[in-house]
Amino acid sequence: MIDPNVITIGLCTYHRQEVTDTLDSLSKIAIPDGKQIQIVIADNSVEANSKALIEDYAAQSALAIYYLHAPASNISIARNACLEWALDHSQYLIFLDDDEFVVENWLKAHLDTAQREQADVVIGPVLGIYPEQAPEWVKALDLQSVKEPIIAPSGKIETANSGNTLINLDFIRQHPLRFDLEYGRSGGEDSIFFRQLTMQGGTIAFSEQAEASEHVPLARTEYDWLYQRRFRCGQTHGKMLLLDNPSTFNRLKQILLAGAKAGFSYVYALRFINQETSQKYFWKLRVAIHLGVVSGLFGKQHLTQYGDTH
Repeated sequence: MIDPNVITIGLCTYHRQEVTDTLDSLSKIAIPDGKQIQIVIADNSVEANSKALIEDYAAQSALAIYYLHAPASNISIARNACLEWALDHSQYLIFLDDDEFVVENWLKAHLDTAQREQADVVIGPVLGIYPEQAPEWVKALDLQSVKEPIIAPSGKIETANSGNTLINLDFIRQHPLRFDLEYGRSGGEDSIFFRQLTMQGGTIAFSEQAEASEHVPLARTEYDWLYQRRFRCGQTHGKMLLLDNPSTFNRLKQILLAGAKAGFSYVYALRFINQETSQKYFWKLRVAIHLGVVSGLFGKQHLTQYGDTH
């Protein structure tokens, strides 16, 4: 039964013990009068290896926690499992990553913005906390934080990530969107989902106060990982450009434009080639993004970054 006063918080987890830290964080949030929360956790591992951990935590917690086994090694399967659960119970679903923690007024900020803006989706900032050993250029560029949304030329927010994002499920009931399994091991499934939502008339708002943070693993501060991540993000952007306009003319135009931007970024990177500065890495990673766009426009398969050690 759907209860408009129940908010579902969806966590997708895969071999990650830190999910209990996220639950600790959620146990401390302020809950508006008349509202209740339930937390549904979709375990994306084959072995259901988080089941005992989560059920033990739930048995000792005042939180309403529900475990789902949603295999395997494809984040879209887990996201869809959370979505299906929430559609049967709630008006709102808030996705949070299983290594994030939130501020006390996080829930209130999301709900206030959704109601004030009459938005179908609300996104909040995610702040990366870097290990001391992380390279200084990584800390300077702060690539793992999402502090504000990307505003499209239309002046609107046209897509979003799913790590700290509220969805008004009334829109999904009218427009039965689901996360595409094709992108479930590469990432980008959320960007595609929310772009399809806005193409069907959905609106996205931003709440600066609905803040989440996450500790960034040291492995994700390495240049090779960041390069592949940026390349994959470019691939997703290329796919979205084709969602907007799938014509051959547009594909060729966007390939030429992205190729030119890659060349421009490469030339700028060469200016800093002998310097260990954040600017050198900024431009090198811009090359990766634009090459990824070209790859996506050519229809190449996305890089796989998740599913084994995610």
